[in-house]
Amino acid sequence: MYERAYSYILAAGLALAAATASAEVDLEAAEKLNTEVCAACHGAKGVSSVAEWPSHAGQHADYIRHQLELFRDENRYDPQNLMTSNAVGLSDQDIRNIAAWLAQQEPPKPAEGVDPALAEQGERIYYAGIPEEGVAACTACHGPNGEGIQGAQFPRVAAQQQTYLVNSLKAFKSRERKSDRNAMMRDIAGRMSAEQIEAVSAYMSTLGGEPQVAQKQ
Repeated sequence: MYERAYSYILAAGLALAAATASAEVDLEAAEKLNTEVCAACHGAKGVSSVAEWPSHAGQHADYIRHQLELFRDENRYDPQNLMTSNAVGLSDQDIRNIAAWLAQQEPPKPAEGVDPALAEQGERIYYAGIPEEGVAACTACHGPNGEGIQGAQFPRVAAQQQTYLVNSLKAFKSRERKSDRNAMMRDIAGRMSAEQIEAVSAYMSTLGGEPQVAQKQ
């Protein structure tokens, strides 16, 4: 079931991405903007060295655009208000530029030294969900290896830092974060325990992000 759903969403996402791929971007301007505004928190090439802040390198451009627009338009907030204050002055072109540049950067490397027992528990959740709690497998939206779905607003989660993933899922669970369309993540995270959130976050941090021919059952 999840394989069919993923294939359908992937096809729709790729079609949408192809329809918008021709938008002109200025990658030199984007790199300059990243150096001046983004790098202090998210790294010179979009890979964060701070556990609480996400890496954007290799992330889907459409997802970055949408989230930056939410911050700029004050429809999404971070606890320190750093993103809103930095995004509020961005133009639509700035956002298109930086999103395209970040999408082309080398993604972060999978985490090492993760608690193997915790990651094993998270692996089961990622591929099989938690049926007794009504939690679908993460693969349905985020792909068999955490690569996400371009054009569908399902982000790449592979190799994000464990702390950031935990904080994000907890924010969805508490409904403090409302940047998910149709409240999908709020519903899913709301059904998960703190331990389950820790486990699946640990596992996602170890993923490589490359699509696989066959996914685990």
